[in-house]
Amino acid sequence: MRRILSVLVLIAFTVAGKAQNVNLNDSVVQANLIVIDGAAGLPLGDLADRFGLHGLAGVGWQFKTKQNLLFGISGHYLFGSDVKEDSIFYNLKTDDGNIIGSDGQLYNPALFEQGFDLMVYFGGITNILGINPNSGIAIIGGVGYMQHNIQIYIDESLAPQLTGDYKKGYDRLTGGVQFSEYIGYYLFSNRNFVNFRAGIEFTQAFTTGIRSINFDNQLTETDNRLDMMINLKLSWILPVYQKPARRYYTY
Repeated sequence: MRRILSVLVLIAFTVAGKAQNVNLNDSVVQANLIVIDGAAGLPLGDLADRFGLHGLAGVGWQFKTKQNLLFGISGHYLFGSDVKEDSIFYNLKTDDGNIIGSDGQLYNPALFEQGFDLMVYFGGITNILGINPNSGIAIIGGVGYMQHNIQIYIDESLAPQLTGDYKKGYDRLTGGVQFSEYIGYYLFSNRNFVNFRAGIEFTQAFTTGIRSINFDNQLTETDNRLDMMINLKLSWILPVYQKPARRYYTY
């Protein structure tokens, strides 16, 4: 997912550098928008029982119509270092909380949150607080898929009990359908690289466990979960405007 985001960002800069200049103060214009997202989020619901504060990074494409309607797709990488569900190795750890490696030494795995989402969405930009016809407060709704898990870092050559499929038995891989609601402000200027949006996004994902069994408690997580988030998003928008029609005059 991170490699895909890097490639998309590179493409975005290349395309945006060739974009056509238009006057945004005259009227609402049609455009393709490449959106680069950064966010900080607060988990809620069942997600808050597993993880703490997290970050998001992503890239999306939007089509903006001459009526200021928005349609698009996006993908985000979810990451964090606050893992609350940290007792998953109780069947492997010693009394002092470490894992005995194959070399006889003691090791303590590092745990991180990771995940991703893929979304399609639609909405529109209103003329509320707009500095030009293309800017203003926007309301957007989306639907897609979210997946998350506990990422386990340890030297696998020294901890065979946490390699390959054994590691998967502890990572709590979870996924399901996601819905989102975004409200924020879109700012477009006559300079291609000075276009931003900022807002708050509410997310609800109806998920279940994907692994067939958890190795630590020997349970299959078939219960329905409600994983929710509130994300504060700041996005850089790279617009690609439609080329102005050429005018021909006859005498």
